[in-house]
Amino acid sequence: MMSAPKLLTHCPLCQTPYEDQSVRLLGEDGMARMFHLTCSHCSHSVLAVILENNSGISSMGLVTDLEAQDALRFQEADPITADDCLTARGSIESESREICRCLMGR
Repeated sequence: MMSAPKLLTHCPLCQTPYEDQSVRLLGEDGMARMFHLTCSHCSHSVLAVILENNSGISSMGLVTDLEAQDALRFQEADPITADDCLTARGSIESESREICRCLMGR
């Protein structure tokens, strides 16, 4: 656990300041760092990447439902390929009726 970088001080959804224990550094690669933050007030989480270079600091955040351990697991996963997308589309198309039944609890 560490304190939030200056760019990551408040929840983007409810504006509550992040508590130090809700900030987790997930990884570093050169001058890039990825954090997982969870708001103590609204319980929403954010994945944030902070990039530092000679021009300054930039950040990108993504509201997510991932827990920190899930983000770490997906960070190590192979990228999704175009073939993976086509296979998923074919499965959804051929099984859409059954998928709808499952989602509707029938």
